Amino acid sequence: MLEKTRLAFFVIETQAGWTVRADGFIYPLCGSFAAAVVRATREAQAAGRLGFASVVLTRPALDRPYEIQWTYGRDACPPTIMEESRHATPHLRSDARH
Repeated sequence: MLEKTRLAFFVIETQAGWTVRADGFIYPLCGSFAAAVVRATREAQAAGRLGFASVVLTRPALDRPYEIQWTYGRDACPPTIMEESRHATPHLRSDARH
């Protein structure tokens, strides 16, 4: 069996707000961290259905590595409204560079 191509969806904070970046594509800005995670998860689900080994990655702070937020095949659905509240926007960093 052939290994699936990996596709990572990064939730990124910019000076203008939160966005998702994947494979060189930058999605439109989201109003919050939670909204960006939901968008990334939905896009990763769609990629997974197309055969990609997709993952959503978030970073808690600029000086920290990215963490796995969601993985296609392991996590069934995008976050629910209750789970979204868990992802409240952390302190905003206006000096974010990506």
